[in-house]
Amino acid sequence: MGLFGSHEKRDADRARRLFEEALAQQGPNVALVLRANDCLPLYITPNFERIFGVSPERIGDDIETLYRFIPDSDRIRMQRQVRDWDRATPLNLLCSYHAPHGEKSQLSMRFTISLISGGTQYLVSAVDVTTENERIAKADSERDRAVETANARTDYMNQMSHEIRTPLNGIEGMISLAREHHADESRLMDDLSRASQLSAYLLSLINDMLDMSRLNSGRVRIDGAPFDMRLFADEIERMFSSQAADKGLTYSVNLEDCENVFVVGDRMRLSQIVINFISNAVKFTERGGSVTVTLREMYQADGGVSYMLRVRDTGKGMDPRYVSKIFKPFEQEDRTIARRYGGTGLGMAITSALVELMDGEIVVDTEPGRGSTFSAYIPLRLATAAQIESLKLKEQTLETACDSIGSSFTYQFEDKRFLLAEDNEINAMIVIELLARRGAAVDRAENGQAVVERFRSMPAGTYDAILMDIQMPVLNGWEAAERIRGLNREDAGAIPIIALSANDYTEDVERSRAAGMNGHVGKPIDLNVLKAQLAAATAEAAYRGNE
Repeated sequence: MGLFGSHEKRDADRARRLFEEALAQQGPNVALVLRANDCLPLYITPNFERIFGVSPERIGDDIETLYRFIPDSDRIRMQRQVRDWDRATPLNLLCSYHAPHGEKSQLSMRFTISLISGGTQYLVSAVDVTTENERIAKADSERDRAVETANARTDYMNQMSHEIRTPLNGIEGMISLAREHHADESRLMDDLSRASQLSAYLLSLINDMLDMSRLNSGRVRIDGAPFDMRLFADEIERMFSSQAADKGLTYSVNLEDCENVFVVGDRMRLSQIVINFISNAVKFTERGGSVTVTLREMYQADGGVSYMLRVRDTGKGMDPRYVSKIFKPFEQEDRTIARRYGGTGLGMAITSALVELMDGEIVVDTEPGRGSTFSAYIPLRLATAAQIESLKLKEQTLETACDSIGSSFTYQFEDKRFLLAEDNEINAMIVIELLARRGAAVDRAENGQAVVERFRSMPAGTYDAILMDIQMPVLNGWEAAERIRGLNREDAGAIPIIALSANDYTEDVERSRAAGMNGHVGKPIDLNVLKAQLAAATAEAAYRGNE
């Protein structure tokens, strides 16, 4: 008996030692064995104090000490769950725990209580789920952001669908009315005028959409070329003077402290920024108000200069709390804005992205009923003496541009003969008809290869200019232009070639220039722009001929 008793004792001690080792190896987990009838702790893992910040002796004296560091709401809930526990299955409890000291002052704990040893003991395991909960919270936050992004994208597409369909519906309606009014010339012209306005709005909307898409994908490049800030200001003033006058607004553009007017930067994108500011200012300012544009040199350093482009209006203003949202697509202060004032809600988002690309900053000062001031601070480079001289030779300074601008509109289509490269029947018909009505003759080639062959087969001097579509079969417009420039004939290098393209981005214009073209006109074609480009190309050819 003694021998067997000794074996039983050794087996029990070994079993207890293995049990304690298993509990001790739980890592960050904590375990307690409690006597079931009075909850007296029989065993506590060594890591208890490190996790909970309370000594095992203190728990041994009063198990209720654990409850004191649990928030009231959690404690009451846990006590009710323990009271209602059926003891048949493990009980899981979640709570926050405010440790009096330790690595973390507040923990998220999961307690699991199981009945063991034939119902005489409780095994209580406690797991610190703080990190796990933080991961879950982070995942939830990322999910919420993803859902918000998806919802925003859906809202964006719904808004775009509405914005596109609205002018399309109007254009279709105006065309239908024009058919009805074909015998009434005044009403017919009014219908066509309204259709044209809607078409212009639709084009601006599509351009904004494409700009926004390119900006989001990182495909917009900020270029640098020398320009005269005075001429820039003059163009901005002329651009909005009629619109402001029609609305009864006082409109002015001022240059202040501008010692360095010849700068290097992306003039087109700078113009886009200021135009978006002015468009909003004119839109939200009632008759009798004012819109003031200020271009001011702020400081000069290290071959660069900082310019402030500011637009101040006396319009409706807005709640300053809303300012952080206006640079997001389609964000407007309230739902009545679009209905009352129009607009797509993309202009300011585009403006913000462009200013950021230029390493600039936008500052907004606004108050309901007291107007708004939008200021963009943009770093530019100073033009060199050689660049300034080049601007003068090209008549692109304030002093020389007046004659250049005026002469561009002296170009006449009458008695001119053009070679048109256009594969689209409708586009070709439109160009041929528009130029024919202005006294010009137009020969058409259906693709890039055909235009090269047509030009090669005709005597020198047959055509006054080539109007070249870009996206064509066989050879595209750029390839065709390069082939023409490479022909061994006297007019191959001198004939003006103007690109006609639906793509009118900076890189497209540059590629047209690199291919040997004299100009690049975007579609839909503005005849005044085409006329100006033809005039410039003709003057350039004449200048080279006299050299």
